Amino acid sequence: MLFYTISNALILLWAAILCFRNPSRSKNLIFVLLAFSQLFLLSAFRMDIGFDYQMYAIGYRNMTSSGFETLTYLDWETGFILFTKLLGFIPGMDYQWYFIILSLIAILPAAIFIYKNTEIPWISTVLYINMFMFFMTMNFLRQMIAVSIVMLAWHFMKHNKFIPYALLIVFASFFHQTVLILIPVYFLVKMKPAMRELLIYGFILLWFYTASTNLFDLITTMFHEEYRDSVFIQQGVSFVYAILPVFITVTAFVLIKTETINLTNENKYLTNLTFIGTLMMVTMSKHSIIERLSYYFIIFMLLLVPVIYQSLKTKGIKYTTSGEKTIDLTSPASRKVTSCIFLILVLALSYLHFYYGLADNAHGAANYITWLRF
Repeated sequence: MLFYTISNALILLWAAILCFRNPSRSKNLIFVLLAFSQLFLLSAFRMDIGFDYQMYAIGYRNMTSSGFETLTYLDWETGFILFTKLLGFIPGMDYQWYFIILSLIAILPAAIFIYKNTEIPWISTVLYINMFMFFMTMNFLRQMIAVSIVMLAWHFMKHNKFIPYALLIVFASFFHQTVLILIPVYFLVKMKPAMRELLIYGFILLWFYTASTNLFDLITTMFHEEYRDSVFIQQGVSFVYAILPVFITVTAFVLIKTETINLTNENKYLTNLTFIGTLMMVTMSKHSIIERLSYYFIIFMLLLVPVIYQSLKTKGIKYTTSGEKTIDLTSPASRKVTSCIFLILVLALSYLHFYYGLADNAHGAANYITWLRF
């Protein structure tokens, strides 16, 4: 836990020095380079961190010891197997260098994604860590590559370019097939998020939550029968992990209702993607296997939170109720207070999420150790 606390403290220090006062694009770039460089070092030099670490270390040895006459291994996707075998041809490439390369594949797209898509990268970076995106990259290695490709696909989604978007998602499926869920999602996120839609979404969530056990029974009779009656289906994780996503989603819908958030296509997509992720994180409390799907959507919460903060800070809230009572929080002082309250709540809930999960050994990331033996 000490390593992660020091890392978190350093990231807040870089943010205080570079981003809190007079931020600029160049300062943001320096912050992202510093923050993600230290995350890369934590990931690259880890030893036996991540529940799946040993499985992938053994898998690397097994896959690289055989040639290209077989492109199957366990239930792993062909793209990942081929990628691993190709790495095995590099002289001196052992499993530790393998993890170093995988760490770079995880960290570099995330750094680019955050730097290019938000004006407040320090907030997104803190959420990237606290919402376990960083821990996920050290555990779900095949899916980590798929998530990295989804980050690249965001450019095409927000610019309504379905063909290149779909091609990237299909390519990502060669590393983890679950990513194919993002093909139909492309069309779902075009719905306008509003309070009426929130009630509809809430009903869908309630139905999905209550019917999920029967749905999983049906799915596992056709696909991945090994998961049937497993703990991943029968047991969930703590609802604590859903608190922050629910807060972000409800806040976004309220601010869209009050027209605080400008409903550009990008903000509409971010809000809908965040809602889908929230639905999954709530359902995780019943079926832990849903966690794997949630990471395709958590990445967009990292972008939505700065949008909400900036909207509160620059525009404020003004709304007239049905009783003709006007709520006006648009003065400079009101905007400053409401945006700060929102940010404090988000950060507090995110650190609750992080340290609660760390105490629970989320992703097998607790008790950090490196192969440098400290």
